[in-house]
Amino acid sequence: MAESTQNSDIAGSWQGALSVSGQSVPLLFHINPDLTASMDSPAQGATNIPIESVTIEGQKISINVAVAQATFTGEFNKPNNTIEGHWKQGPNKLPLKLEKVIEAVKTVINRPQHPTPPFDYVVEEVTFKNHNIKLAGTLTLPSSEGTYPGVVLISGSGPQDRDQTFMGHKTFLVIADYLTQHGIAVLRFDDRGVGKSTGNFDTATSADFAQDVSAAIDYLSSHKNIAKDSIGLMGHSEGGLIAPITASSNPDVGFVVLLAGPGQTGNDISIWQVKSFLRANGLSLQAAKAGSEITGALNHTVMTNRDIDNLASELELSYDKKWQTFPDDIKAEIKAIGGGKLSSPRVQQLSTKWMKYFLLHNPQTYLRKLTIPVLAIHGSKDTQMDMAQNLDKIRDALQEQAHPLTQVKEIHGVNHLFQRAKSGLMSEYSQIEETMSPDVLELLANWVLKVGT
Repeated sequence: MAESTQNSDIAGSWQGALSVSGQSVPLLFHINPDLTASMDSPAQGATNIPIESVTIEGQKISINVAVAQATFTGEFNKPNNTIEGHWKQGPNKLPLKLEKVIEAVKTVINRPQHPTPPFDYVVEEVTFKNHNIKLAGTLTLPSSEGTYPGVVLISGSGPQDRDQTFMGHKTFLVIADYLTQHGIAVLRFDDRGVGKSTGNFDTATSADFAQDVSAAIDYLSSHKNIAKDSIGLMGHSEGGLIAPITASSNPDVGFVVLLAGPGQTGNDISIWQVKSFLRANGLSLQAAKAGSEITGALNHTVMTNRDIDNLASELELSYDKKWQTFPDDIKAEIKAIGGGKLSSPRVQQLSTKWMKYFLLHNPQTYLRKLTIPVLAIHGSKDTQMDMAQNLDKIRDALQEQAHPLTQVKEIHGVNHLFQRAKSGLMSEYSQIEETMSPDVLELLANWVLKVGT
């Protein structure tokens, strides 16, 4: 019988790395002898993330990171000083192996645009409700007396905090700071189930998030320092999908800004993303096309499924059927990067309510309803979203009822995060010190002031 694991066995620093979309995301855990603990995510510039609990049952170790809605569960191997298991966050379950380190090296990331107190504007911690869901955020207001245009920031896909912290960058913190210094009030908030917001992120769709955003609009409308007829939405990536949904149903929305927002269906976007990702990882055009065909087949299965209980088996069948159509050389290329079979994490991701809604959603349906000013921008080096295809479809959808102040434009030389970039690949995000191009920030402030005053 294996010897029971003691607190002293687990106390110390443990490090490992997740593989997320081909990128390595290091994690570092610091566990004390009394099993209190914290976590660092160096790639995201996040340190001392509180850990809710560390539990030991025999050789099984469980680490609950409640603030990130994540849990690591693994088996402790005392001779090797490792803990091997899985990191579960939302619908995703990823393998993770932790190794004990004598002296953990902390990564120092320079982010010169991240503002630090004291601020020369008013900062209010606020809460508002969407029915029984409490949403918590930060409202920044110019310090001078009067009323100001107001903007609600809407985050991209995945559970995001109010700053949209990603790869060491706090994009929404930087946007809020810049806009507020230029006379615009900004509300940014934790997604439902993230940070100080309640609710369940995992069971929600983009339509549910649109209701959360509408509640944020209602909150701004009631604030004494916000100009009631000058409240708008600014959404990044999926946030650019959510913004038109909200604006088409809430009459208090006066303008919309789409930052790398979609003009295509989620099905088209995901097929393009897989092909782009495989090409960026060195696969031939033929192998990348084959990989995107698998994605298309799986998406079709999700979109047409009527019985969620049978979806997993339908996905397996769909994958295998498509896989058998490829020649051996194409199979070999795809296998070299871990393909060839449908993984459990991918089945879990495809089985969510969010995924089916995303794949079926056509942004043009909502964009065509907008008669208010819209600013839609995409970066020319965006490798997560096809700039040309999405901008063209956004432009076409807005053309019929376009407001005179509406603009649809390419921003040269910036990536999906609107950083000035070389390759535009995700692996480059954390290496760039700049969080957002100053030219883009200036464009956003000038346009909002023009339409909001």
